[in-house]
Formats: sequence, C-alpha cells, structure tokens
Amino acid sequence: MEILVGSQQMKQCDRNTIEHFGVPSLVLMERAALGVVDEIERLFGQEKSQERASHSILVVCGLGNNGGDGLAIGRMLWQKGYDVVLVMPPNREKASAETRKQMEILGNYGVPIGHEIPKKEFWAVVDALFGIGLGRDLEGIYQDYIVDMNQKEGWKVAVDIPSGIHADTGQVMGIGFRAELTVTFAFAKSGLVLYPGAEYAGEVRVKQIGIDRHSFLTESPNLYLTKAECLARIPRRQKDSNKGTYGKVLTVAGSRNMAGAAFLSAKASYRTGAGLVKILTEESNRVILQQLLPEAILATYEALDDEGEEAYDINSSLNSSQLPMVKDVKNIFPNLSELLHWASAVTIGPGLGTGEEAKFLVESVLKTANVPVILDADGLNILSERLEWLKEVKAPVILTPHLGEMARLTKTPIPAIKEKILQAARSFAAEYNVICILKDARTVTALPNQQAYINATGNNGMATAGSGDVLTGILAGLIAQGMEPAEAAPLGVCLHGVAADCQASQIAPHAMMAQDILAGISSAYRSGSYGRLAPVNHNQEK
Repeated sequence: MEILVGSQQMKQCDRNTIEHFGVPSLVLMERAALGVVDEIERLFGQEKSQERASHSILVVCGLGNNGGDGLAIGRMLWQKGYDVVLVMPPNREKASAETRKQMEILGNYGVPIGHEIPKKEFWAVVDALFGIGLGRDLEGIYQDYIVDMNQKEGWKVAVDIPSGIHADTGQVMGIGFRAELTVTFAFAKSGLVLYPGAEYAGEVRVKQIGIDRHSFLTESPNLYLTKAECLARIPRRQKDSNKGTYGKVLTVAGSRNMAGAAFLSAKASYRTGAGLVKILTEESNRVILQQLLPEAILATYEALDDEGEEAYDINSSLNSSQLPMVKDVKNIFPNLSELLHWASAVTIGPGLGTGEEAKFLVESVLKTANVPVILDADGLNILSERLEWLKEVKAPVILTPHLGEMARLTKTPIPAIKEKILQAARSFAAEYNVICILKDARTVTALPNQQAYINATGNNGMATAGSGDVLTGILAGLIAQGMEPAEAAPLGVCLHGVAADCQASQIAPHAMMAQDILAGISSAYRSGSYGRLAPVNHNQEK
C-alpha cells in the first residue's frame, strides 16, 4: 500500500532528513526540482516539435521553499534551452533562506525574475506559489496570480500540491490552481487524493528526493492509499479445501418488501469467496430469495403485527451474558444464539427496517456475537439512537456509514463531515473502538488505533441503490475466509471499487446498478491484481 502523509507529518520527515541524517535542505530542493523537470521533459517528449526554445514556460514562485523549488525548476529548464519566464511577488525580503539562495543563483546566471504575469500564452504554466504549509485562504496578489494562471492555455503543472489546496483535507482555500499534473515529493499528500483536492491535482506523480520511510524515525506511517494492486493481499484459495474451509456468513437482512438488499449482500459474500451463506430474513422473502439465490440457506421469522401490541422496548437494558428476553419478540428468534454460534462473520442491516424486530436483532447481535459484525444501513440508523450499545460488544465491529448515516451517528452536519472526512472517521473509530468505513467518492477506512486508509478505486457509477449492500457482503466474505477485520476492511473497500471499475468499460456510469458491481467481483479477481503474492518458503528461517 502506498504511504500518504499530512502536512505536519511531511514537515517532520523533512526536518528529520535534514537534522538527523544531515541531508542539506538545498540538496532536497535541487532533487525536487529535477523531479519536476523530468516530468516536464516527459510532456515535451509527447510534442511533435523538438525545439525547446519554441516552448515558453511560465513559472510562478512564492516566497517559501515551494517558491525556491520553482526558481530551481526555472533555472534547470532555462539551462535546457526552454524559454522560461519567472514571476515572483515583489516583497522578496520575506523569502526563506533557501529561496533567497535560489534567487542569488539565478542572478549569477543573469536570469531575470519579474513580478507580473505577462499577457501571453505559454506552452506550460508551473505553479510553485504555495506548498503544504498553507493554512489560510488566498487573497490579494496571490489570488490574482492563480486567476491569471488558471485562464492560461497550455499544460498546468503544480509543484508538490496545487496552490490553494489544503494538504490534509483537500479543501479549497478560497481559490485553487487547477493542475493537469501534480509532481509531489517523497509521499503523496492526503489532500491530493481527497476531493475536491483530487480534482484540482489532476494526475499525481510521486518523486523520490531522499526522504523515505527512514525519515519517520521512531514514528510509523498511519495513513495509506489503497489501489487495485492491493488485492494481491487477499489470500489465494487452497487446492485441498471444501466449503467449510472458506467460512460461514450470516446475513441478517431484508424486511417485508425488502428482499433485494438481503440478496445483494448475501450474493456478494458468495462472490467474494465465502463457503456458506445463511440469510436470516422475514418469512415473506422466502420464495423471492429461493429464486434469486438458491445457493443461500434460509432462516426466516414471522414479523410482529403492525398493531405493535407486542412491541420490543428499545429502552430496555439487556443482560450481556445472554440473548435479550423482552416481551414476545424473543419468541420470533428462538434460534438466534445457534445462528450466531454457527457463523464466522455476521452482516446486519441491509433492508432490515427500523421496526421492533430490527431493533431487537441489532442489539442482540452487537451484544452477543462472538464473531466479527458488519453493521450497515438500517442497522446504523437504529444504532444512532443507542450508541452505548457499542460499549458492550464482544467481537470486532465494522460500521459502514455513508455521509448521511454518519451525520445521524455523530449529530454533525454533512458538510462538516465531508470537509474533514478523514478526521471524522478516525475520531469515531477511536471513541467507540470500532472500524469505521466512511463512504464517499474517496472512502475512508479508520481503525481504532488511528491507522487509516483512503481508497482510490471505484467510480461514480457506484452511486446507486444497493451498492452499500454489496460492500457489506464483500467484507463478510473476506472475514469468513480468515482475514482479520482490520485488513479485510480496507481491502474489501478496494475490491468493491475494482469490481465497479472492471464494469466501467462496458457499462456507462449512468446505467450502472448494484448487480453490475456484483458481476464485477469475478472480473476483479481475474484482472491480474489478485493472488500475486510470492509463495511462502517454509525453509527460509531454518
């Protein structure tokens, strides 16, 4: 998995490299500049004309070290024969020491630095105004620069991060440079992969400049990017095996007239590789599910009548040592303990409804299951009114809220969650000791120990009813096969996205349905990303 960093962690790695390992700051700056120049040369190589002098490049530099990178980039391009125009704000006495040194070097070469952007077009526009340290909205001359740069034609290249984009959250600080290519250094920044920053960054290329894992010193990376290549971590199936080898999933889903959610989640578990799937659902769904998924085992119950005379009291306190015994709801589920004991993983919530039976089931499963539980959809809506239930769980719990469900769980407005989606997922996971999969265009998976993953797979065709039901089934299928929940959670999200990506070439995003994602699971496994781990050498440690 690819390491991601935020602004503070990157700054610390930079300081550690300079102060602990003794690599001079100017050396890192020169290597960063070389990395950007290499990428610009790559763009130049795509052009038919090979006359560098005919390619005019605008490099707009700030006063910090990002501006110093830009000045070094301009010098190197000028030395290669490009027609380079360097622009920098007039208050240059405030420039950093490294940037002043780059200004001195350019002066020795006789390369001028202006302070106004010429009113002409350029083959490429390089943004080196602000790096990862920006913490305020852009205004004044910097805002004017970006407006002008965005209006120019030609290639748009950002140095480390587009100016105006928050390095941690991807939020736009008033205005942002719209790059087609961002060349970032050492590690990708979380703001480059979270939206809207990802849209402003364009293609992101990471260049190594001498800062690597060693620069974390005693710390460890705690944020990763999941891509299709990560599916190689999913265990390969054994040749000598049977259906019992790959675990048992209990899918608690589907209320009256909601059989589809149970079908999608259960079939996703089978498609992912689970050996057996049993669906606990309302009796009226029996025939439908037998027709849609004959491979599934069914366990059904008769719902309470709509009069609610035997309603389950959600305010009751359950004895965590046994299943709830509240009024006559218990008579509907006489075998629930047996079902939970049978399962390797439990999924609960898709299409379950929020009636008395559903409330009873959610509380019972959370408080009595001894195997990992994946809670989604209606299960989350029920939980939002009783978060204290999470304090009594016996086994790992994975929650999979979308932004609306997260808003109900945390009593926080959706825009506030979306603005700091990584922080929201991490805070919830830590507070309730759960794995939180916060679903959005860039889904975040957070573990209780603050380790987190941002998923880069998937497409907007997944914004369709039932897509989340498929994800819950995938997660349960991976866990049933023996994966630890902490590893299955980010990989399940990744597989979900790859499955949709496999279908994208055949199905337009507007037309994609949850069943298409189901079909894509097999394609994802066949795509070449799965099962490429090197065989274990059992004699290696002897």
